[in-house]
Amino acid sequence: MTVSRLVYISRARQPVADGMVEAILETARTKNAERNVTGLLLFDGMNFMQLLEGPTYEVEAVFNAIIADDRHSDVVRIVSETGVQRQFPGWSMGYAFAPGDRLPEGKGWFPLTNGSLQAALPSKVDPAVRMLFTSFLSVARAA
Repeated sequence: MTVSRLVYISRARQPVADGMVEAILETARTKNAERNVTGLLLFDGMNFMQLLEGPTYEVEAVFNAIIADDRHSDVVRIVSETGVQRQFPGWSMGYAFAPGDRLPEGKGWFPLTNGSLQAALPSKVDPAVRMLFTSFLSVARAA
């Protein structure tokens, strides 16, 4: 089976209120599971990087909904490829949160630090994908 993989970056149009990210994640996880889409979302408090993977039609539908979502601005697709296996099987949407967020660890959530990111990423994640997420983390810390 061929898997479509898409990575994008975007900015929040305005600061995200406490509890909003958790609500978005719960909705995304439910919809993604229905669509057979898996992936990982990183959020540093203002910027997002997300990998979506699954059937091409479903991945594109999720991405188009993100583009249309007025909470996002400057949405840029940075990777669009196909593969033979998922990078994040079983992850309806893992989430790395910025220090200061009040989300508890667990439920597929982990702090946005290099140590926790490396520990959370599945061992078979493509090195290029790992580098993208690590680079996002480096830029987020520098900002």
